[in-house]
Amino acid sequence: MMTSNNPSEQLERLTWLETKMLIRSDYQRLRVERLRRVPFATGKTWLSLSFLCVLLFRLSSHNWRAGRTWLSRMLWHLNILLTGTDISPPADIGEGLVILHPTGTAIMGSIGKNFTVVACSGVGGELGRNEKVANWPGVPLIGDNVTLEPLSGILGPVRVGNRVRLCPGAIVTRDIPDDSAVKSPRSRIMKQNTSDKENT
Repeated sequence: MMTSNNPSEQLERLTWLETKMLIRSDYQRLRVERLRRVPFATGKTWLSLSFLCVLLFRLSSHNWRAGRTWLSRMLWHLNILLTGTDISPPADIGEGLVILHPTGTAIMGSIGKNFTVVACSGVGGELGRNEKVANWPGVPLIGDNVTLEPLSGILGPVRVGNRVRLCPGAIVTRDIPDDSAVKSPRSRIMKQNTSDKENT
């Protein structure tokens, strides 16, 4: 529960040891996921953008929780600049965070452990909806072992259960129960109007 008007005090503080354990868990899970999903990936895992974006988020979040908001914001902007990933410092994300393709990813909300983001996906608030289900008004509350496939997203103050998978292109704007797969609407082909072509 939020007990302070200071945003940096609305999340439980973490010791440096706790933050290091989160980073270690993220790294170990990333190694497994890279081998499983990207068999042609080369180079060291700790040099990949996938690890760098999560590392910078963990450091930014650690400083946010400690009240060092200026340093937290600097790390947040550095993450956007270097990796193209926008993970807000107040985001509350459990261990085992994996972002396989960082560029174009945006995350804000309360999320459980083993959260996986594949490509160009996001989690965040929705304009005009200020209900509170997570630490912050208007943002989602997401369970454990949730996967966002390419171009999928979770918007607004919704609850998403454990072991949920968003298929490519799926957008969630309502509560989703445990053990669900969310599919996008079927693509529709519409006839193009060719009668308005410009005369050349």
